[in-house]
Amino acid sequence: MSLPVIAYNGEQLEQFIDTKACIGCDLVNAPLGGRDLRGGDAENADLRNADFKGAKLEGINLLGANLQRADFQNSNLGGANLEGADLQEAQLPGVYMFRAVLENANLSKANLERVNLGGGQLQYADLTEAILEDASLKNADLTLANLPLANLIEANLEGADLTGANLVEADLANTTLKNATLVGTNFGAANLFRTNLKGSQISSETVFDNKWTLIWELVNTRVLGRDLEGFDLSGANLEGVNLEGSNLAAVDLSQAYLFIINFNGANLSQSNFEEAALRYVDLRNTDLTEANLLGADIQHSEFKGANLTEANLSNARLSNVDLRGAKLDFVNFQDVLLNPGTLLGDKWQLVADIMSRGAEGRSLQDADLSNSYLVGVNFRNAILRNANLTGANLEGADLTGAKLIDANLTGANLEDAILENVFYCRTILPDGTESICEIE
Repeated sequence: MSLPVIAYNGEQLEQFIDTKACIGCDLVNAPLGGRDLRGGDAENADLRNADFKGAKLEGINLLGANLQRADFQNSNLGGANLEGADLQEAQLPGVYMFRAVLENANLSKANLERVNLGGGQLQYADLTEAILEDASLKNADLTLANLPLANLIEANLEGADLTGANLVEADLANTTLKNATLVGTNFGAANLFRTNLKGSQISSETVFDNKWTLIWELVNTRVLGRDLEGFDLSGANLEGVNLEGSNLAAVDLSQAYLFIINFNGANLSQSNFEEAALRYVDLRNTDLTEANLLGADIQHSEFKGANLTEANLSNARLSNVDLRGAKLDFVNFQDVLLNPGTLLGDKWQLVADIMSRGAEGRSLQDADLSNSYLVGVNFRNAILRNANLTGANLEGADLTGAKLIDANLTGANLEDAILENVFYCRTILPDGTESICEIE
């Protein structure tokens, strides 16, 4: 048995359309799409499931109205008064609500994706499980607002007042809280992945997980030369932080957003930058030995004087990066992506190319591959005449049929390498002995 459809009062609907005023009216399921209701008054009206798509609603008074599941798509609610309104599960994606009043409004589970609520008044508003992805709440007042489990991914809350707000388990990934007031705000179990906390104000009552308290301190206080060895800074947004000379050995910066960071002279040995984004980062004179940069996105950054011995750059993306003058012995360049503006020098450019494309059948005569990471490379039938392979790590490499005439393999690691039908002639072997010329 289907439930009867609740209909609006026809006379009251006509009144509202004609006069723009219908206080306390029964307008359930009202078709108001495209209507010009600017400056209208429907205080305390029952507008459940009403269709406001494309309506002009600037400055309308909807104080205390029941707007559950109402559809406001493509409408304009700039300056509207929605104080105390019930907007549970309402559809407001992309709606212009600049300086709208939503104090004490119920917006639980409402769709506010891409909404413009800049300067809005949302004190005490209930936004439980609301969708606010990519929304603008710049300079909005969210004092004591309730936002548990809210989706605020990539939202802009710059300059917003979140004093005493509840953001427990909210998702604030890539959200801007720059210059926001976070006094007494509860971020318990919230996702603050790459959240911008620069210039924000907190208090002793502000609740962060310990990790994010440290990140807030790094972003907003002087940390020059600080000892941060082994700390978990994964997913942090450290825009503009000066960490010159700091001890960051074994620090976890995986997936961190690092924009205009000064690491000059820092100890970053064994640090983890996996899938981190590095933009305009100063890495001069840093110790990056054994650092993990797997899948990192590195742009416009400087490595002059840096030591990257045994660092892992596999699957990293390098754009306009200058690695000339850096020590790159045994760096893993497997499948690294280099744009034309990235400068490695001839030797390491060749190594990176070999690690990405292999070397089967290639002519590498006179190549300098010393102290290179060449693990698992396919050198089948490659010409390595007079190649310098001293100290190279060739573990698991396939050298089947390779020609090593006059090549130097002193100190090379050939563990588990495939050496079938290799042609040696005056080849200096890993133990320093010289091979005789074999008949080809």
